[in-house]
Amino acid sequence: QAPTTPTGLTASSITSSSAQLSWNASTDNVGVTGYDVYMGGTHQGTVATNSANVTGLSAGTSYSFYVKAKDAAGNVSGASNTYSLTTTGGTLTYCTSKGATSYEWIDLVELNQISNTTAANGGYGNFTNLTATVARGSSQTIYFSAGFKGSSYTEYWHVWIDWNQNGVFDADERMVYGSSSSSAKLSATFTVPSNALLGTTRMRVTMKYNTAATACETFGYGEVEDYTINVVQSSTYQNNVNPIAETLGFESKDLYSVYPNPANDHITVSLNGIEGEISVRIYDLQGRLVKQDVLTNSSTRLDVSNLSKGVYIISVDEEKMPINKQFIKL
Repeated sequence: QAPTTPTGLTASSITSSSAQLSWNASTDNVGVTGYDVYMGGTHQGTVATNSANVTGLSAGTSYSFYVKAKDAAGNVSGASNTYSLTTTGGTLTYCTSKGATSYEWIDLVELNQISNTTAANGGYGNFTNLTATVARGSSQTIYFSAGFKGSSYTEYWHVWIDWNQNGVFDADERMVYGSSSSSAKLSATFTVPSNALLGTTRMRVTMKYNTAATACETFGYGEVEDYTINVVQSSTYQNNVNPIAETLGFESKDLYSVYPNPANDHITVSLNGIEGEISVRIYDLQGRLVKQDVLTNSSTRLDVSNLSKGVYIISVDEEKMPINKQFIKL
């Protein structure tokens, strides 16, 4: 009878030109004499034990392997699971992405062995010399925070990881997405795909002001940082959990609201993500300034009783640009 099918094929010690394959040994009624090793469906040779050192591979290249057991009677087992790997040392060119750090920047990224506290890096920071190890199928928590020059703003956070190592941040490789105006440490949890290719790959962390970013763009306010991820089959490394960190959620990008609208004698201007003494101006539809004041609280009541009936523009001086809204005076 044929030997049992080998199971648990995996690889370790992956370099730019070699890899160590291993699998669970097969059993047989007359004894297993060897294992045939296949790469991409082509027979590479036979080994006597349940491991094989494959050499002569090309750097930065993906390969797939499976093995079959055979016995003294010439019987051959079914094929084991197919295992895919990518050798190290290949050069992948990733798209560029960059922000501008006049008002905000990424000041912290933490993931396993990565703990990177920085100041502004001119819109882009290349930290691919820093590596975090993650295991296939594992749950991971990443931490990050924003630095602000003055007032805090709603920032949209994204984290992409190139799991298939093709040099592209695909849509299903966006692991984190959310927004916050907090300068505190934020956290987000993601799961490493079970079919992620082993070896090193790129992680991109993007923080963009007031709107969602793509993985490949240049934008006016915010920052981008790149890191390296090392994917392994399994790991005993324990992901550090910080119970104090705020969970990244979704905040409204509307920086202030005006109510009631329409209004009779008073309106209330409620700030969301703008801090400090903020100038507010009210214009009629002909562009004439009819009232101005300073907002010193997150919610300020303004007297508009002396305004004539009609439509008005209220302008709040957010640090980057004035933000205008309309309201109706009854």
